[in-house]
Amino acid sequence: MAIIKDYEPEELKFVLPEAVREQFPMELQFENAESEKDILKAVNEHFNALFPENEMALRYMDDVEKSDLRGKYCKLVEQELPEAENALLNAKEEAKRIKTDAEERLNSLSKQIKDYAAKVQEGTEEKQLPATKTFRIALNGYFLYYSILNGKVVLAKSEKIPSYDKSSLWAQEDKNRVAMMELFQHLRDLLMKSLTRSMT
Repeated sequence: MAIIKDYEPEELKFVLPEAVREQFPMELQFENAESEKDILKAVNEHFNALFPENEMALRYMDDVEKSDLRGKYCKLVEQELPEAENALLNAKEEAKRIKTDAEERLNSLSKQIKDYAAKVQEGTEEKQLPATKTFRIALNGYFLYYSILNGKVVLAKSEKIPSYDKSSLWAQEDKNRVAMMELFQHLRDLLMKSLTRSMT
């Protein structure tokens, strides 16, 4: 049961050092004083005293006050503390999730940056060659991939012919060499040099 606001015990007991309690009276009884006004008048007449403002003194709580405080902290322990602990746990889990998401985002961005930087350093880019406009021929020890791009037939890719395929592709290479020399006479010298290198 909660106590009323500004409750105080009927008998006030203040916290004082034992030495003070032994040397000085705990209560002054002014004879012939019928009111607080009479007491203050007597103090003024008989003592050289000051009347300080806002002075605080420490007193002992009684059982009613202690019981009220116990009830308050028991309520906190039983009701609000578990809620606060759960809220903290949820906040930690959420913070952990946010941290994980942020780390993944940072790692992803770092990887993209490294990939782009490496791509710039490499200076190359993959291109899908159009299947209906790309042909491969065997010539002078290579597979050559020509593709029609932007109205031009350009050499887009080359692969060395594996040694186990060279003998079976000899006839194809010979035919392709003759065709290249007949169709593109301005390439005759280049093709002859390439043939010489492939035979050495």
